[in-house]
Amino acid sequence: MRSVWDDFNGVRREQIKKELAVARARQAEVTAYWNRHKSTVVGRWNSRASARGEATVADIPEVAAQWHQYNLVRPKNVSATAQRRGQASPHLWQCPLGFGHEPWPAWPKDRIQKGAGCPECRRLTRLADLPTLAAQYGGQIPASDITHASHERVPWICRTWAVDPSAGVWQPVEHRFEAMVKERALQGNGCLVCAGYVIDDTNSLFTWFPEIADELDAPDLDPRRLPTSQHNIPRKQAAEVESHGVYVTLPWKCRHGHSWKATILNRVQGTGCGDCSTSGISKEQVRLVAELAGLIDLVPPESRDPRLSDGVPDFASHRLTVPPEHKPAHWRYKDVEVDAVFHLPHGVRVGLEYDGAFHHSVRQRDRRQYENEKSRVLVEAGLLDLLIHVRIGNLPEMEAPHALVVTVPERATAYQQASAVASALCARFPEAAPSLSAYLNSGRAQHQAAADAYITAVWGELRPPRRKPKKAASPTPRRLSPTAPHADSLLSPVSEPYRNPESPNDILRDYRCDCGNPEVFTAVQSQVTSGNTRSCGCLVTQARQRPRPAVSKAETHAVRAWAQQRRIVIGGSGRVPDRVTASFRLDQAGRDDLLGPDGLLDEARVREWAVSAGRQLGVRGRLTGELWLDYSTKELAAEPQTTETPDPLVGR
Repeated sequence: MRSVWDDFNGVRREQIKKELAVARARQAEVTAYWNRHKSTVVGRWNSRASARGEATVADIPEVAAQWHQYNLVRPKNVSATAQRRGQASPHLWQCPLGFGHEPWPAWPKDRIQKGAGCPECRRLTRLADLPTLAAQYGGQIPASDITHASHERVPWICRTWAVDPSAGVWQPVEHRFEAMVKERALQGNGCLVCAGYVIDDTNSLFTWFPEIADELDAPDLDPRRLPTSQHNIPRKQAAEVESHGVYVTLPWKCRHGHSWKATILNRVQGTGCGDCSTSGISKEQVRLVAELAGLIDLVPPESRDPRLSDGVPDFASHRLTVPPEHKPAHWRYKDVEVDAVFHLPHGVRVGLEYDGAFHHSVRQRDRRQYENEKSRVLVEAGLLDLLIHVRIGNLPEMEAPHALVVTVPERATAYQQASAVASALCARFPEAAPSLSAYLNSGRAQHQAAADAYITAVWGELRPPRRKPKKAASPTPRRLSPTAPHADSLLSPVSEPYRNPESPNDILRDYRCDCGNPEVFTAVQSQVTSGNTRSCGCLVTQARQRPRPAVSKAETHAVRAWAQQRRIVIGGSGRVPDRVTASFRLDQAGRDDLLGPDGLLDEARVREWAVSAGRQLGVRGRLTGELWLDYSTKELAAEPQTTETPDPLVGR
């Protein structure tokens, strides 16, 4: 919809530019007229014969011709220097240009000594002179009474089309807004609603994203007057607060009671509630934590997820705040996320990190340095005594002195993963899991019901529905259209076009050649149409069999020496190009007028002669060597014979 609006306003903007150019051209003509009028009147006044006090308006015929008929006195009875400061002139004048301007009062002294003209002609261009823009004007004052450069803010109506989000269909709408006439006529500003500066029912947040508008936690803000893409604050406001990178963050509250701040653009692009987000947790991780929670004392998060009903354990991750003295300088955040935290006997606090193949492989980025640093910082800050990294699948090896690395196969079940982690933890802390032996002897997971309850409450389903693969429809072949051969072609089509079985992108066609070859010739239709293929091969054979004009060895050496002197680049051995040979012959005969700045014959001149003489060009319209040499021979033969000019004194 925004693209359609941009196209509409772009067309209108170009049309307004054309209309403004016409109006400005007319204004330039009128201004030039009054400039000439001023020069004439002032010059006539300066060259008058009468004294200053004796001159009247009638002595200046250009001004007297504009004397209005409603004046009570005649021009010959009014002094040319009449003026009273601070008083309005009783004399009226009529514009001679026929634009229908109202008579205006002015003192004769201003009209004659200063050459003042019609004041309306100085602001001749009106809003009505721009019909495309005037069609959007919605004010009470007539468009003919508003100048095109006015600073007055007036109402506008942009009639366009918009999409109804509920029905998905286009409907005619009217965008109403206010803007300066100058901004629209001279600066080319379009509709402010289409551009998103003014919000109405066609482009508001409430119209397009009602589910996001329902989560707005600001009673003083109306989502019907909020845009759908606001992110940064205006530049003027940013300059006032003297801060860079300031964003228009608004308060939001999800249906579960979580509150956070984000910009409208963040919300529209998919940013939701951070507490309800599942981007940093996976279902496989939840199943592992549920099994370990049955063996080790699990520490619940500080704030319980409101989506969980009573009796459902909270397997969400933890956010640990690192003290400033332990936080590395290059870390952007002070909070560190840990997937789970457990309490062991004797006050030992252990964290768990679930390293899946998607986020922890080195395909996108290598996170091993950050993970090593993370485990070290958490231990040195006293937040954890140990961090366990559960590495899934074939991940790069990780050496972490402050962590315990446990590698499990990619297809390992929750029971297998929990057994490996608990066994490695008991090897470090023997009293960590007293019931580990019974768990290992059971041979199966025992706490997946709690994991299923948590997954259902957070994700809404245990597993996403399996999507049925769409049957790939066979592409519809493009309809083949026959095209005529090139005008200079000797080929005539004898079949319809068809696809090449070995290369379907090539469209073939069968032809017969006018050279008399009885066999059918198959060629690519586009090559025959463009003229790249003009025969069955007979033209190439004829060109090869045609003898080239003979050039003696002595002349070849002379041409090479001449070309070297003229700095014309040619090959070091073999036959010299015929164009260079032809240019050499003309140069030796004194016909430098036929050579170009580079010392060679002009190709356009030779081509024009060949076409007018009916000579056959080479493949793709190239000039053959024979044409170059024949042209030079023709010019040398047509060279005028110089005769001695007779002396006019002889014979007297």
